[in-house]
Amino acid sequence: MCAIEEIRQLKSRYFQVVDEKDWAGIEALFTPDARVDFGGEGQHHIGHHGVTAADINPDDWIVSGGKATARVIAGAVSEVISVHQGHDPQIELISPNRAVGRWSMYDRLDYGDEVMHGYGHYHEKYERVDGEWKFSALTLTRLRVVWSDK
Repeated sequence: MCAIEEIRQLKSRYFQVVDEKDWAGIEALFTPDARVDFGGEGQHHIGHHGVTAADINPDDWIVSGGKATARVIAGAVSEVISVHQGHDPQIELISPNRAVGRWSMYDRLDYGDEVMHGYGHYHEKYERVDGEWKFSALTLTRLRVVWSDK
């Protein structure tokens, strides 16, 4: 399998383990020092499902490593029904063991009484470790979030 397809499979596994709430699976997809930035995420939840501005600290959403990434994702989606999708990948190999990528994304988070529809991009870096591609950096930027009643 070529490197670009292996990276596509990595991203596919990411979406699957997030939606399946497989926290150990999430941790395994990242390098130990991966920088993960969901820093703007909290602002989209203010005024919904009981979240206030006082509850949001963007620094809490910027972490290092797979274990911390799994913890942040678990805090965000453990109690919701989620569907995450990635589209239109743009993956560039920088070297035999490094690559960068950008994915268009959509996610749907069902909180029971309301649903969030999110649109944006993942900006990522990948590193091959012991023959296996992993995320070495991941940043989520949202273009739009739409809330609807159920």
